[in-house]
Amino acid sequence: MDSNIEQMNLFNDDGDEEPLPVQIPVLPEGASDQDIEDFFRKGRLSVQKEENKIFLTYVVDFIRTKQWGELRPEYQRRLRWDNKKKSRLIESFLMNVPVPPIFLYEKNIGEFEVMDGQQRLNAIIEFFDGNLELEGLEVWRALNGRTFAGLPPLVRKGLQRATMSTITLTPEDDETNPYAHALRSQVFDRLNTGGEKLNAQELRNALYGGPFNEQLIRLSGLPKFTDAWKIPRHEAHTLSDGAADQVLRNHSLYKRMLDVEIVLRFFAFQDPKKISGSVRRMLDNMAETGSKLSIAAANQKAEEFETTLNLAHTVFGDQLFRLAPKKEGGATSPSRPLYDAVMVALFQMLHEKETIEHAADEIRERVVAFTYKDHQEYDTLVGRANTASSIQDRIKLIKKEIEAAL
Repeated sequence: MDSNIEQMNLFNDDGDEEPLPVQIPVLPEGASDQDIEDFFRKGRLSVQKEENKIFLTYVVDFIRTKQWGELRPEYQRRLRWDNKKKSRLIESFLMNVPVPPIFLYEKNIGEFEVMDGQQRLNAIIEFFDGNLELEGLEVWRALNGRTFAGLPPLVRKGLQRATMSTITLTPEDDETNPYAHALRSQVFDRLNTGGEKLNAQELRNALYGGPFNEQLIRLSGLPKFTDAWKIPRHEAHTLSDGAADQVLRNHSLYKRMLDVEIVLRFFAFQDPKKISGSVRRMLDNMAETGSKLSIAAANQKAEEFETTLNLAHTVFGDQLFRLAPKKEGGATSPSRPLYDAVMVALFQMLHEKETIEHAADEIRERVVAFTYKDHQEYDTLVGRANTASSIQDRIKLIKKEIEAAL
């Protein structure tokens, strides 16, 4: 098969224009009919498809017993549906209006992932568990304000016997197909029926699960980290079932897992030898490498992050990762380039941790001076494009100032 391997920008991302490098077989323009037919035979994800209709009572049971994987607290993305959208889904079942099917991916025998439909499944379990009060219903207006337990008995029975369709995809060659991950990411994109495309970090979270990814999510909820990025503290905004409340869900960094991506940046830039190519590629590579780590190795990585974060907080306090106000009396603002430089520089100097703590005041004074826009090193620290060379320059700059203070 005469095809090319290209990098395709398959998914949207907020604030980052670099393409997401997903290597897949591509049928080039000008290919002959014979090449096209050959590509049709060999260039597709080989799957078996099984379709079923399931009572909602069984759907709820599958969710509760985690037969369809872990829906809470994380999977493809953090939950974005508001109560009105969840309520309209329930109203669709009441009206017997067809609902889009749930797509499952059977990784191993009896081990499933939800490829499309997480929002719907969470709305269903939330309603049946009594945690959703219906609102905004247009046809069944009399039910606004009611929970599942508050419905008339006949209506409750009718909902329990309502059905939804599931389509299960089972890969036939996941182990032997070198493009299985890329083709699978295509499926995520094409099945994304909710109108909100997965961004780069949501895709990494979906494709590269495991102990390291779980640690990234945990680390993004550390109080020192959330305070630095003005994210509501998780412990104060987590409900009894482990889900985030509306305040936390609405925060821009939390909602699209960009807080988790910020944590990932620390690990992606730890090794100076690996700071090359696009930032997106570095983050993808780190997520993929991390997915292969053992629990012990992932825990060790997490300890490196926490130790470095604690040291950074000791030095900078409430100025951690913050740029100086743009005008007198203005507010400070957190900066990802400054975060990269401070965290990685401190990590590389952890062997001098005690000395750094003793010199905290001078280090803070030196670095904070760079965060004023009129400083000659401001552009080096935060003003340049987000490239490998600029990241290296920032780290070197901060490391040099720390060494000077020591």
